[in-house]
Amino acid sequence: MNGISLSSLILCFLLTTFLSGQSYSDRLETILSSPRDSVQLEQLSELLVEVINAGEVVPDSMFEHPLRLAQELNDFWTLGIVHSNRGVYYLNTGRIEEGLVAIDKAISFAYKSKQEDLLARAYATKMQMLMVIGDTEECAELATARAKIYHDSGQFYYEAETYQILAGLSSSLGDNELTVRYDSMAIALAEQSGYVDLQVLCFSNAAENLNILGRPEEGLVMAEKSLALAREYKLQFEKGNALSAHAESHLMLGNYDEALKDYELLKDWEGEASFDWLKINKGLLLQRIGRHDESRGLLLGLVRSIREKSNSPLELKKAYQMLQTVGLNQSQYDTVVWYGKLMKAQQDSLQSVKNIRNLLELEEKYKAEEKEVQIQLQEEQLARQRISLYATIFGFVLAFVAGVVFYLLSRRLKKRNFENEQLLADKETLIGEIHHRVKNNLQVISSLLQLQQRGLDSDDAKGREALRESQTRVNAMGLIHKKLYQGDEVTTVQMSDYLNDLGDTLIRTYLLEGQVDIFYDVEEIILDVDKAIPLGLIVNELVTNSLKYAFPVGREGTIEIVLHQEKDQFRLAVIDDGVGVTSAKEHADSTSFGNNLIRLLTKKLKGNVRVMAGEGYGVEISFAA
Repeated sequence: MNGISLSSLILCFLLTTFLSGQSYSDRLETILSSPRDSVQLEQLSELLVEVINAGEVVPDSMFEHPLRLAQELNDFWTLGIVHSNRGVYYLNTGRIEEGLVAIDKAISFAYKSKQEDLLARAYATKMQMLMVIGDTEECAELATARAKIYHDSGQFYYEAETYQILAGLSSSLGDNELTVRYDSMAIALAEQSGYVDLQVLCFSNAAENLNILGRPEEGLVMAEKSLALAREYKLQFEKGNALSAHAESHLMLGNYDEALKDYELLKDWEGEASFDWLKINKGLLLQRIGRHDESRGLLLGLVRSIREKSNSPLELKKAYQMLQTVGLNQSQYDTVVWYGKLMKAQQDSLQSVKNIRNLLELEEKYKAEEKEVQIQLQEEQLARQRISLYATIFGFVLAFVAGVVFYLLSRRLKKRNFENEQLLADKETLIGEIHHRVKNNLQVISSLLQLQQRGLDSDDAKGREALRESQTRVNAMGLIHKKLYQGDEVTTVQMSDYLNDLGDTLIRTYLLEGQVDIFYDVEEIILDVDKAIPLGLIVNELVTNSLKYAFPVGREGTIEIVLHQEKDQFRLAVIDDGVGVTSAKEHADSTSFGNNLIRLLTKKLKGNVRVMAGEGYGVEISFAA
């Protein structure tokens, strides 16, 4: 495929439908009247692509509008797209120098936006421009450099496209060996990429290049592969290229009827559009079937079109070669000589085959460097593998030794843990037994106090009361030891259960079950023995005082026991709704044994005692958690 047809391909994926009944200028005005934002920028870019692909003359303002807006929005990607489209437009209209400036800007913005697709498209357009102006050496060097970059980064699609360009360049200079090599590489890469549209184009280009090199039988095979894929996957644009290559192969083989069938299909495919790259082969077909005047008219029109658009030496050379053939068929020898001179002029504008040989040397050098790099990488890989093997062996030995050490330590640790657990279990059993014995001893003391109480004279009320109070204190301590040896823990007490049992025991001791109720507002607090015993004795004293003095002569009421944790403090309160401290005739004074005991126990807890104001009588004790 020639440079112009490839340029058209670059924009085909951007084609959009026209808005019926509205001109481009009207659409441009409508878009420009909208807010200047990313939506307007997208609409301007789409309109620009439509105008370019429609073959219309594009004024510079249509490029400048999206460029200015993209600059305002710092949209480097769109800046690159617009400059790339501008370069393609200049390529198709023969303004190559301006096109090179635009495409270099596109490349710059592609680098800034880090858009690999845009960068690859821009470089492909630049290589086509260099082919058109005959700068074979620069085109070959750029294509080789890009192919290496795409190869190293695994970008098979763009590498295949680049080798298509190299194949076309080699074909135009008649280098059969390089043409076939690059076409084969492009096809292999296209198949590896998995893109069917690229495979169709690679087969089409290979067919055209083989036809140019005088090998139409092979070209027909490639063209049929391309056409089959295009039809199978319904690739309409690529189908045109495949039909063109197919027709050209039949034409060169003398299968004019088959070639005419292909051109009829191409005519339907082409529609109202007009592609220069179809006219050369159509002119050749007309010449072969004897319609020389039609062929000459078509080819002269093609020459004018090429000069107006791209002025490509490659395309002009092909057109003059066809015109020379028409002149020979009509025995117009002056015309043949004239077109021969024109052909030579176009050939001179191309650089010699030496440039393409330089390309081969560059390619071979690249391959050699690549092999050296591969050898070096393999050596480094082997060295890493050896190091890895040694490290694995060392690691295995180290792991084995560590495993043995770990096993021995683990056995020793398990044995020690078992011994410690056994000791702990024995200790807990012993402590539980101690608590049990202490509880039994306290129970004995309580029983002795009760017996002693019974042995006192009935008129010795103070003695009886003193012994009963002592008995309740002993019971309070005994209850703690009972909780300890009955529970799972031998050093801590669940206070909610303990205080409930203590209160119920005191109610029963003073025979006030139906007269006084105890309300418990106790959180789930666990205390060790050192705090639980003093706290239990304090509660015992306070509840005992309330039961003795707060409810005289059958008075009913309630006692509330409160134990909460507030931040880093415990708060204990015992409150009754009885007659109060001032009304209790028999309330002990502040020097009584019970009150002194409460102060001493509170001091042991490092707490504070406060008598609460209000009805009844209440005491609040706070101590550190």
